[in-house]
Amino acid sequence: MRGLFRGVLTVALAVGLWTVTAPIAKADVEMLMVPSAAMGRDIPVAFQGGGPHMVVLLDAFNAAPDVSNWVTAGNAMNTLAGKGISVAAPASGAWSMYTNWEQDGSRQWETFLSDELPNWMAANKGLAPSGHGIVGAAQGGYGAMAVATFHPDRYRFAGSLSGFLAPERTGVDGAITAGLAQFGGVDTRNMWGLPQLGRWKWHSPNVHVQLLADNNTRLWVFSPPVGGCSDPAAMIGYCDIAQGTNREFYQHYRSVGGHNGHFDFPTGGNHDWGSWSGQLAAMSGELVTTIK
Repeated sequence: MRGLFRGVLTVALAVGLWTVTAPIAKADVEMLMVPSAAMGRDIPVAFQGGGPHMVVLLDAFNAAPDVSNWVTAGNAMNTLAGKGISVAAPASGAWSMYTNWEQDGSRQWETFLSDELPNWMAANKGLAPSGHGIVGAAQGGYGAMAVATFHPDRYRFAGSLSGFLAPERTGVDGAITAGLAQFGGVDTRNMWGLPQLGRWKWHSPNVHVQLLADNNTRLWVFSPPVGGCSDPAAMIGYCDIAQGTNREFYQHYRSVGGHNGHFDFPTGGNHDWGSWSGQLAAMSGELVTTIK
């Protein structure tokens, strides 16, 4: 965790201020509690102001409950400080795929990311209501691509790092189901139902890749090889699945005329924060140019 120190966060709550101790970046980070009517609770969001447009950072599968791993392990606030964009990193999204669960009202992340969060930031932090970026790792890679696919009015840049971009594929659906049950104790039948019922396809960026091409959304897609699984919980034990779904997504994207993407499938490296934090730094120039 480079560039980190143990500091004090002052968290603004509806009833006042709450001071907690947690590892935070050296950059000026404000902890917010953003209300979600859809989920019936407030979502902790680490926020760093810097411009009218923000990048939203989504965690891997084992997301921390109070402070996003992007702030701690990912060093994101230091990486993006002073670049002219704002940064918002929600916590508490573990084992959610950052999607709307059809049978679980406590997991309505698509609604939060596409509606509640940008509206609240516009009303309370003076940000623009649209034109933002969204980047995630593992489940967050899927979530970032899916939200940008279905809500291009809100997000014009999407970054997926080790994301599961074709969840509808036979074998991938089983891996996600098994991994979420093993590591998170959750049942994907409450998410999109059984895969054979078709809702997994309905939620897939791969199936709807034509939308990304038609909207000319700027994409950054990165996935290390199958063997690099240094943090199994972050990848629900299925690092071998990610790159295959990314390669399929890339081929599909190109076949429908998509041309506004950066795709990187290296032969080395791991599916972990060492790789993901480095990729955030690598993409930062394109990210800023796209949304600033």
